[in-house]
Amino acid sequence: MTDERHKYTYEPRRLRHADVERYIWGDDESGHVVDWYYRNSDKLILSLFSLAPGARWIHSETHKSFYDADEGYYILQGSLTFHNPATGEVQVVNQGEALHFRRHTWHYGYNFGTEQVLIVAGFAPLPDDLTDAETLGRAAPPFDAPVGGRYELLGGWPWNAAEARETEVIKALPPRDWLHVIQGVKTPVRASLFVSTERLTVGTFTLLPGMVSDPETHPGDEVAFVAKGAAHVFLPESRQIFDLDALDAAYVPEGTPHRYVNEATEPATIVFAVAPRYR
Repeated sequence: MTDERHKYTYEPRRLRHADVERYIWGDDESGHVVDWYYRNSDKLILSLFSLAPGARWIHSETHKSFYDADEGYYILQGSLTFHNPATGEVQVVNQGEALHFRRHTWHYGYNFGTEQVLIVAGFAPLPDDLTDAETLGRAAPPFDAPVGGRYELLGGWPWNAAEARETEVIKALPPRDWLHVIQGVKTPVRASLFVSTERLTVGTFTLLPGMVSDPETHPGDEVAFVAKGAAHVFLPESRQIFDLDALDAAYVPEGTPHRYVNEATEPATIVFAVAPRYR
């Protein structure tokens, strides 16, 4: 395995969409997924990936969608059908919704819609080399054949829906199920968290025109991605400013005070991931 950690400088930086690492996961059997990796840390990665209409990812002998990491998805565009082939659990998440699953969860994805699906994903912790699919795949346990659904629920639906939710390992999270917190005092910003585990926090917030957020720090590394609009990340101690357009991101190391600024006339939507802890 190639150790990728020597690449990390652990300095704050702008991560321009045009410059970030691009990776195509999969093969003809598993399907192909195009990834953009926004990272400057060995603690986490935030990625953008796409799925064309009618496309899907499953698994092959060398490419297995099974990792030792917690993951959180935000659906930027389209509708994703998400499937655990080992248990038959299927969830559908649409634009503006989120999804979460924990380590050691098999997962397939399908685009049954007519437009491209775009997904922002937080992933932590990182293996030494996330692109070494063959080595990562060796840790995946076998299963006999994909299970297409939770057939044990047939004959009792929807009266057994509450029981089914208690045994889910994949959580589809519309905004009503997000955890909301108020960040800041002078300029309050509502941060909406759809994942917060001991390994990873993923959430989103909207920065209104003219807003300059209060300084904040986290005991984990952060990658902040501009899903819509434009924003700046300002570091008060070093006076650095990172100008971010849509699909750009910024990396902020743990313990680094930072503020968000919107000088535009339109709101900015930011999706962020922090690992290991948000506070």
